[in-house]
Amino acid sequence: MSSALELLVAAFERDNAPLAAPTGAMLADFIADKRLHARFMNTLSMLEHMGSHKIMATQHGLGIDQPTLKHLAEETRHAFFFKRHANREAGRVLEYNAADMVAPLTARRYFQRLEAEMVRAFPAAIHPRAVYLTMSMVIEFRAVWGYRLYQAALVRAGNIVSLKSLLAEENGHLADMAERLAGFGELDRDRLRKFCVIETALYGRLLAAFIETLNYRLAA
Repeated sequence: MSSALELLVAAFERDNAPLAAPTGAMLADFIADKRLHARFMNTLSMLEHMGSHKIMATQHGLGIDQPTLKHLAEETRHAFFFKRHANREAGRVLEYNAADMVAPLTARRYFQRLEAEMVRAFPAAIHPRAVYLTMSMVIEFRAVWGYRLYQAALVRAGNIVSLKSLLAEENGHLADMAERLAGFGELDRDRLRKFCVIETALYGRLLAAFIETLNYRLAA
């Protein structure tokens, strides 16, 4: 199981190598502008909140287990983490509205289109818990990749925000989900690989929208 996860992580890293430099530059530009950085963190908070809401909406009832509750609690904490730091950076309370976020429509569509693409591709006979685990796992690949780059950019900028605890939890989520999928007999590398390719294309659109916001602000 661990070797399967390692192979998937390696493939994700290879596929996203061309996006690493532009993502790092984008993060550095956001961090350098306090107002934009606050809006960017608020956008991340919204995405984490969307994730936690999706877990709560789909994994409720008598069958919910401790690992799922832990995942829900940590995703909610991540939303709170980014919201708290966004408010501190902005010097005011931010809301999940267009004025207080960066490319909010594209950010929401990233999440919604990824879910729609994956739901259409799942086989009818898949274990119902495996749908949640697979979808979450694909998103965790991006979270680990992106937060690692973000942490490096924060350190270079001397910013006090630290993502170390979030990164540890996201890495833990990946390992846990891989183990649970293996337990259901649903750790399908080909399926996960296909979904990661879809997610990478959607992330590319989101990255372009973030960069467009930066370029507009810099030109103003």
